[in-house]
Amino acid sequence: MLLHDAEGAAWSQRNQRWLTQRLAHWCAVIEERADGADGAEPPDDDNDDDFQPAAWRVRDLFGLSAFEAELLLLAAGIEIDMRLREAVAKALALRPNEPVRLPLSRALAWLPEAHWDALSPARPLRHWSLLQVDIEGGLAQALLRIDERVLHHLTGVTACDERLLGVAQLEPAPQPSADMALAERIAAAMAPLRTPLVLLANEANDAAGRRHARALAATAFAQIGMLSLWVETASLVHVDARDLVLLARRIDREAALSHAGVLLALDSEADAAAVLRLLAQLRSPLIVLGALSPLQLASLPARRVLRFSLPPPQAGLHGRVPPALQPLAQRALQQFHVEPAVLDQALDTVAGMADPTEAEQALWAALREAARGGLDALAQRITSQASHADLVLPPFVAAQLREIGSQLRHRQQVYGDWGFGDGQARGLGIAALFAGESGTGKTLAAEVIAHEAGLDLYRIDLACVVSKYIGETEKNLARLFDAAEHSGAVLLFDEADALFGKRSEVKDSHDRYANIEVAYLLQRIESYRGLVILTTNFKSALDRAFLRRIRFVVQFPFPDEAAREQIWRRQFPPRAPLGAVDFAALAKLPLAGGHIRSMALNAAFRAAGRGAAIAHDSLIESARAEFAKLERPFPESRHGVQS
Repeated sequence: MLLHDAEGAAWSQRNQRWLTQRLAHWCAVIEERADGADGAEPPDDDNDDDFQPAAWRVRDLFGLSAFEAELLLLAAGIEIDMRLREAVAKALALRPNEPVRLPLSRALAWLPEAHWDALSPARPLRHWSLLQVDIEGGLAQALLRIDERVLHHLTGVTACDERLLGVAQLEPAPQPSADMALAERIAAAMAPLRTPLVLLANEANDAAGRRHARALAATAFAQIGMLSLWVETASLVHVDARDLVLLARRIDREAALSHAGVLLALDSEADAAAVLRLLAQLRSPLIVLGALSPLQLASLPARRVLRFSLPPPQAGLHGRVPPALQPLAQRALQQFHVEPAVLDQALDTVAGMADPTEAEQALWAALREAARGGLDALAQRITSQASHADLVLPPFVAAQLREIGSQLRHRQQVYGDWGFGDGQARGLGIAALFAGESGTGKTLAAEVIAHEAGLDLYRIDLACVVSKYIGETEKNLARLFDAAEHSGAVLLFDEADALFGKRSEVKDSHDRYANIEVAYLLQRIESYRGLVILTTNFKSALDRAFLRRIRFVVQFPFPDEAAREQIWRRQFPPRAPLGAVDFAALAKLPLAGGHIRSMALNAAFRAAGRGAAIAHDSLIESARAEFAKLERPFPESRHGVQS
């Protein structure tokens, strides 16, 4: 439990009165003990309302026993209460002007419920450096002095620990953020957790972008009533391992006393190893500006990890957008993360277009192209004009594909406008698995969904992404998804069983790292703001735990004879010179649509080479070649196919 920030004037005055009365009580106890009388028990607290003095907040916050809490109060009183200091000096028979320190032996005698282990290094008073302890004369004669930062807190004074100067500082109250919706999502995800770790990936890595990310993180903490304690990671370069442990405790203590979350950045100026060591020691709620790989996260104590991505500053609608284009422009800016200058350039492109439909299409295309960023260098972009009319599938499969497309188009409305995405860091992406034999239309279906949504489609070869070097696979995936976030492109991962196949028990480090790679990809899929499609020829080879995390699983059946005839008839454009072809006979060949497409295309090239129309014989020649390529016997006349 962290301290509540209630340092208002009324609370401060009441805290001062309470502290004065409590110290007056212990002063009387010490004076009476010096005169040989038994001291009274401490007075009961006023429980008529929810007032809690700072001393009891510290007690609850750091888990102090009743004796430890009173010991801390007594040490504070020696510093701030003249009468109490004189009473202790008299009881200790100190000379005039001799420094007054509280001996543990006297505290054990004066305070109720005393216990010797209060000054054990494992107990809160020493672990959190709430007291400074001089044990040169032995534990029984240990001299105690309250830490200055703790003393300030007990008296209601707000002041950051001076020993953190240059290392950490409390952030000023944040101004309203331009990305308030994202700040509220982060806050809602953190609120129910005790010690969350938020990873906030910042897509704009310039100075302005870093300032924006820092302000947004502070806003997220403010949404749950917390301040932000900013840690300068560049200051960790020369801190050795032992001092780093002590520094982490001091940062945690300051965060607790100030009711703040810890905020730091992973940047080029920081020593990555030192930052990781610090993160391993910190126990406060954390927001890290940057990305940590699964291997780096595995080196940290277990925490609930929340991942968010901060896009670069968004363009917004302004006076230059014609009224007729504003609905389309608004939807485009929600889909494509572009800067204001890019919107201006796109508007220049469509200026003067008389046809509203043409202008809308041109504006959408310009913004989509600008949002691609570096994605073309990381994956293969597939350009297609395919539509649902090009698919030959059973009605229930076609309905599934239309539902995926509908969710993709209405994602912003449901998650954003209707609030279904509030407080969610995961599960906001749309993931689909397309399963079926090679050539059954899985890739074509992905092309149809992307084209009808007006989005780019990128094919990713997992064989090129997965690396034998530890940690490289996660880096490759991070680069890919970070680039894709700008446009929300449809991502197509071919042959997913290469990575998501059933796994045996972990027997060595390679198995463990492979599982980490799978977990990381699943995390990125679930948090991606677009559609991810994975394909497999062997659904039965996939891990069931993986399938449970996929929203849509679409099984593409092998086409029956009637479906194959439809596919054959659709292969030939109207301008193609088509001779006499027996489509019913060709449909008896047991091959899927992808192979049919290949046979029709090869036959067309044969016909062009001969200067003739595409005839049935050319198609049979192509069919024989296709069966030979697949190392399968050609069915001959028993299937009604004759050359």
